Amino acid sequence: MGTCDYCGSQFQKTRATRKYCTNRCKTNACLDRKPCRIRAAEVQELYRLLDMEFESADALRERLRMILAPEMPSIPLEGGRVVIPRLD
Repeated sequence: MGTCDYCGSQFQKTRATRKYCTNRCKTNACLDRKPCRIRAAEVQELYRLLDMEFESADALRERLRMILAPEMPSIPLEGGRVVIPRLD
């Protein structure tokens, strides 16, 4: 018996079904993968980024985040430095 890597159900292992219980799970697993390559426009932006001057490494990190992962929340900066929230 094997466990499907996509849905977690138990299935009879054969040569054709090693990781996924059905072809649908195999297809869905392929569709859910995150892209591992970056677009050409992002590469050009990274080259422009190499020529720029930054106040701090945190400002550079924020700019990289905006290029490569715009869906992630921004890093709060104040005066070029990361703002660490207080728990008071």
